[in-house]
Amino acid sequence: MFIVHSFATKKARMRGQVAELVAETPPAQRAEWDRAIQSRLLSDAIYRRSKVIHCYLSLPDEVATERVVRSALADGKRLVVPVMAPQDRELMHVEIADYDHELVAGKWGILTPRSGVGLSVDPSEVDLFIVPGAVFDLRGYRLGRGLGYYDRCLSRVKGRAVICAAAYELQVIDDVPVEAHDVPVDYIVTEQRIIVCHNGGRISHVGATSRPPALGVEHDRPNY
Repeated sequence: MFIVHSFATKKARMRGQVAELVAETPPAQRAEWDRAIQSRLLSDAIYRRSKVIHCYLSLPDEVATERVVRSALADGKRLVVPVMAPQDRELMHVEIADYDHELVAGKWGILTPRSGVGLSVDPSEVDLFIVPGAVFDLRGYRLGRGLGYYDRCLSRVKGRAVICAAAYELQVIDDVPVEAHDVPVDYIVTEQRIIVCHNGGRISHVGATSRPPALGVEHDRPNY
């Protein structure tokens, strides 16, 4: 019980400390980072080669994804968004075709498909998952909001789909505490770079995945 409690306490502290850094960042600066992250993602082969994309619908404290969602629809890709099923603590995956008319604000203010809109999609059909998170490390391990929805989902698709996280550099730290059920992402897209997590985070690049990656940019990160 002490070990479980210690893990939970450490994770909660990390979430809180990084959340403070995000909240303290001026809105104009975050908006600039959001544009850079979305541009980097949309110009990369990770995105271009994917036909079916699952993308989270961002909350105010997360990296914005509206441009990614709109671009995917405009590019003719199948776009799938997450819907929480609290009774099962699982994510449902619903395909949408119109950002402006098929989404409404749901629980916690999260955009969600209107009732009766969209088709349920099996996650095995998805090529690329774009996921949120509160804290990440260079290995790709993430802390979410602590409810486990994405952990359960990603455990079923790891190795079959590309898992990509959108994050600010200040959300990337040296080491996230890991438990057996935790699933690392394959890439982390930040305003500075794309981190290739299956290389242990040692290599990152600023362009398409089809090009040789460059050495990662050194940056300041909070130490926990």
